[in-house]
Amino acid sequence: MTATFAPQPLPKPQSKPQPKSRPQPQRRREAAPASRPHLRLVGGAQPRQRRITRLVTVALVAAVFAGLFAIVALRVVLAQGQGEIDKLTKSIEAQQAVQQDLRLAVAELEAPAQIVAAARQRLGMVTPLTVTYLTPPPPAGAPGR
Repeated sequence: MTATFAPQPLPKPQSKPQPKSRPQPQRRREAAPASRPHLRLVGGAQPRQRRITRLVTVALVAAVFAGLFAIVALRVVLAQGQGEIDKLTKSIEAQQAVQQDLRLAVAELEAPAQIVAAARQRLGMVTPLTVTYLTPPPPAGAPGR
């Protein structure tokens, strides 16, 4: 077995040099309809699927951002509420200190020595030398003695 090679024809020289440009697409030769496989258009369903996918993606991203914003807003509200609680706690502590001072003042004023001193100074009372006890007479219409 021997192989034979056929010489290839040389391209024809062109008379004018043409500028370099994009090569022209080669036209396909159409085959006979019987030899072609059945073809169908696939672009009809894909844009709708892409649109639905984009909408779902945008909705999910928007939901995530809305959730994050809600979390931040809730944290701000909690921080403001905590500030109000701290302010009220300080006010309560101050009022409790005032109440404690007032209780101490009342306890000092209720002391027997303080009452005796106030009676002598303001009212001019003196301690008696003897104490006389009075007994009331019995009622007029009482049976007995």
